[in-house]
Amino acid sequence: MMINNHYIQQVSQTKSGNALALNSDNSSLPVRPIPGEKDTLTLSDKALAMMKGHEVIEIAPSYVRPETARSLLTQSRATDTVSNSGTKENTAIDNRFGEMMQSILNQRLGIDNEKLEEIEAEMEEIANNENMSPEEKQKALEELAQQRDKFIEESIEKAKVVQQTK
Repeated sequence: MMINNHYIQQVSQTKSGNALALNSDNSSLPVRPIPGEKDTLTLSDKALAMMKGHEVIEIAPSYVRPETARSLLTQSRATDTVSNSGTKENTAIDNRFGEMMQSILNQRLGIDNEKLEEIEAEMEEIANNENMSPEEKQKALEELAQQRDKFIEESIEKAKVVQQTK
């Protein structure tokens, strides 16, 4: 059924002519359905293939049992023991996720990553220095650790002040 846009005009003409019923003329063209071959919106790929005479074969979905955390941990331990016991391969540990999370945390706390990396590089340099005695290394590493902690605390305080002023 088509919607008549001039309904009000037709009703007023019918009233003025003292007619009992409104007769609308079907001057509009009838709606022609789209042939199935051309209807690609409402028909599925399976229906379109069947209309063209192709045979459609559906493969039943197979159930894949999800792995539990316990089974994943046992697999991980098994591969760790195999790699540690036999050959000592240099396996690169993927720390990207941890580094990314640490970077986000540092950014939220207002900590300068470059300064922090400089302090950690100094700590690593001291730890690898063979000219220093173990006592000197320990003392220097403790001083750098205190410096790092102080830097982090100051950065956090600055971030709090900036947050409060907003």
